[in-house]
Amino acid sequence: MKIARFEDLEVWQLSSALSAEIARLVKLLPKQERFELADDLLRAARSIPSNISEGFGRFHFAEKIQFYNITKGSTLEVQNHLVEARNNNYIDESTYEYFAKKYHIVEVKLNNLIAATNRAKKKYASRSPH
Repeated sequence: MKIARFEDLEVWQLSSALSAEIARLVKLLPKQERFELADDLLRAARSIPSNISEGFGRFHFAEKIQFYNITKGSTLEVQNHLVEARNNNYIDESTYEYFAKKYHIVEVKLNNLIAATNRAKKKYASRSPH
């Protein structure tokens, strides 16, 4: 099955929904964190679906993979900010666990997307005349 739009990617759908949840979460952080941890967390969360869509739109496989790898970095950045929020008692353990599980799923789905893109790259290369 060929996916025609980035919105059809399950990993984009999940990360986009999580970005909206993070936008609601940061409103609960203390005021002193609104321009630091909250901004960093929201920026990183929003960059995940953005980079997936940008990578999807790239013509060359290597560029797609590069954007998907950048996305993995943003996923880990979000997870780090959530650890900081938990360690500073800005969020409780259950909230942390909820997001940690969701972002782990995003990470796994990104790995699958990268692997599928690599397979497509190899398949295309094997059909191209040299």
